[in-house]
Amino acid sequence: MSTLQIAETQFVTVNGIRVAFRRFGKQSQVPLLYINHLRGSMDTLDALLFNAIAKNREVIVYDSFGIGHTPKSTAAMAAIAAGFVVAIGVEKADVIGFSMGGGVAQILAWDYPHLVRKLVLAGTQSAIGEGVVLPPKEVLESAGANNDEPPTLEDMLRLFFFPSDSSLAIGRQWWNRIHERQVTGEERKGFLVGPGARSQLTAIFSFSLNSSNFDRLKDIKAPTLVTNGHNDIMSPTPNSFSLQQNLPNAQLIIYPDAGHGHLFQVPELYAKHLDLFLGH
Repeated sequence: MSTLQIAETQFVTVNGIRVAFRRFGKQSQVPLLYINHLRGSMDTLDALLFNAIAKNREVIVYDSFGIGHTPKSTAAMAAIAAGFVVAIGVEKADVIGFSMGGGVAQILAWDYPHLVRKLVLAGTQSAIGEGVVLPPKEVLESAGANNDEPPTLEDMLRLFFFPSDSSLAIGRQWWNRIHERQVTGEERKGFLVGPGARSQLTAIFSFSLNSSNFDRLKDIKAPTLVTNGHNDIMSPTPNSFSLQQNLPNAQLIIYPDAGHGHLFQVPELYAKHLDLFLGH
């Protein structure tokens, strides 16, 4: 079975955009498509999490944003995701979107429902609406600062992990894991910087401030799992409860001693919960 660290990088063109992708894991009738967070790339994924998921199903990860073309709207990102799924011959997928990827996944689920069997929304939120809480101003400023440079370990610990000794220790282990993939002859693509990162921020803010996106939650028919840490400062944890309450068919899991990057804090447990949901 192929793993995240050694999966072959393939390419496909979608609407004139070159999309890089990797497929790995146990062959399954319905693969799992992962849509990444702000500034993330395939080379910054957590090997422990994704290899644990891949033990029971095929996993598909991809990069398109910031590589030759960066849409300034989540709707355009969702259109690329939909075109990508079709281009690689997948009729229907389970979809997990983390953070920014959760906004893209929501649009994918309501605009292209025939492509989505089940949906997982991790550390994300809907647009503004009843019960939705905006992140603190200093967090928004921090996320939008220094986008010409890649984030440091300290940046990611602050944004992704709960400020407890145990959570921060796990965060440092995660940081080491996301640097594991080193393939001979392949240029490593780290965190997105520059205009691409700023375009992603524009897309996130546009999605979050469009209240019609909140109203469209009711249009998502796919069974949904919502997950978060108990103290997410980027997509405040109460917004996960709001998602669960406003989606037609949703479950909610909140992980203790965890923040925005909860799925990286308990990767093996998260993979088990994911497997239960997707396999039920």
